[in-house]
Amino acid sequence: MENKNLLEKATLIIAHGSKVAETDKIMNQYMEALRQQFPSERFEKCYLQLMAPLLDDVITALYEDGVKEIVAFPLFLFNGNHIKEDIPQALDALREKHKDLKITFLSNIGFDEKLVTLIGERVGLLCV
Repeated sequence: MENKNLLEKATLIIAHGSKVAETDKIMNQYMEALRQQFPSERFEKCYLQLMAPLLDDVITALYEDGVKEIVAFPLFLFNGNHIKEDIPQALDALREKHKDLKITFLSNIGFDEKLVTLIGERVGLLCV
């Protein structure tokens, strides 16, 4: 029997998108790591622009697949226009289109002490 959570709920990782194909390879690495670490959860990826799969397409496909709840996490460091305007507007339009679909839009990464440590490691300031 399949996990009901995998059928009705999904976590959507939203990234900016790029013209550089390597971007998708890195995103796929994150998706695989998330799926391995949290096997009872359904993770999907999408991009805001420049590459597929696009936000609207993925949410529509999830809805057509029976998903009723989406937790949308923007994989963005800063709280710019995409976070404040573009993504919320797109999600509002999708909520209007699919009235029985619950979409929760989480905060972007912003400031996180874990990134301070990572930066310190990368520039050689910390012993690992």
